Amino acid sequence: MTLNKLTKTILICFGVLVGLLVLWLYFNINPSGQLFIPKCPFHSITGLHCPGCGSQRALHDFLHGRILDGFQHNFLIGMGLLVLLYKIFLWIRAYFYPQKSNNLLYNPKTAWLILILIIAFWILRNLPFSPFNILAP
Repeated sequence: MTLNKLTKTILICFGVLVGLLVLWLYFNINPSGQLFIPKCPFHSITGLHCPGCGSQRALHDFLHGRILDGFQHNFLIGMGLLVLLYKIFLWIRAYFYPQKSNNLLYNPKTAWLILILIIAFWILRNLPFSPFNILAP
């Protein structure tokens, strides 16, 4: 099933609006001191940090220009931001230059590399000794 251009434009605009709303919320609400912000269920049950732990606080810090503080909460969010920026670049390039091009994210080696990095980060951030304890949020 293919979507016509108007439907795609509406969906993109809706996605951008939802994304801007989420960014506005994280800019105005500090997740550290709020009870209604969802907590990590993995951390709540096990006491260990998952790869995403600290990402809400990191996003809040990034939006306020505190990049180093954001990386202290979750270093892996930098890789996620790079992937997101790469996807946005590909969408913009495809809009202006519709010829087919290679997407590095669809390469199986890239998927395996990202998976290995996430699992390694998950393990290393839960080690209780230096230098790995700096990876914990």
